[in-house]
Amino acid sequence: MAQHRFRVEDLKSATDPQWFARGERYFEQGRVSRLRYDQRGVSAVVDGSRNYLVRIDTSDGVLSDSCTCALGQDGYSWCKHAVAVALAWLATDRETTSSPPPPPDPELSAFLEDQDSAWLAEQLLRIADDQPAVLARLQAAAGTHTAVDTARDALYRAITGYTPDPDGWNPGDGGAEWLRQAIDTLDDLVEYGYEAEAAELAADAHALFDKTHEGYEDGHSERLREMGGLDSD
Repeated sequence: MAQHRFRVEDLKSATDPQWFARGERYFEQGRVSRLRYDQRGVSAVVDGSRNYLVRIDTSDGVLSDSCTCALGQDGYSWCKHAVAVALAWLATDRETTSSPPPPPDPELSAFLEDQDSAWLAEQLLRIADDQPAVLARLQAAAGTHTAVDTARDALYRAITGYTPDPDGWNPGDGGAEWLRQAIDTLDDLVEYGYEAEAAELAADAHALFDKTHEGYEDGHSERLREMGGLDSD
């Protein structure tokens, strides 16, 4: 089994002592959930003043992090949420592979080239690299196994980064448009044969929405409820 690419000592040396202490407390309190692994690192949701999505990456041989909290959005590294996720990762028996990350999905590249030209494939991949919802659509159309994971990551990020509008659904404000696009990706999964996976993901995303926004309901949550086959009561 591959070894973790960092130790607790590495994390401490990269982190402000107060943030490490708070992150350690969050980890010990069991605030880390939805810990997911891939060849680059891990992602997880942390229950703070609200839910935050954290990503820990070791693919370049350098330990790095991102978080949807205010500090993370301002570009600061190793907030308490990121520390908690890193500690949760270290505490698990499961580890990412030590091999380098795979090249761009060859199946997806082949699919795009068949539709038009190599230039179009290159342009679409550039767009998809910056827009997870687009990437998930293309992966689903190409029939690649990574489509559901990409859609899940886009949904989690959009939900935890969304600021509800108490006066109603207001696309384009407070992350509403970003969330709408992420939910639209579920329709694409269904269209390309991932019906069961899309329903399961919608139900899971609705639970995360409900927890993150403390029972708030709007057009987004209703779509997730319906797509997940959940009762309306």
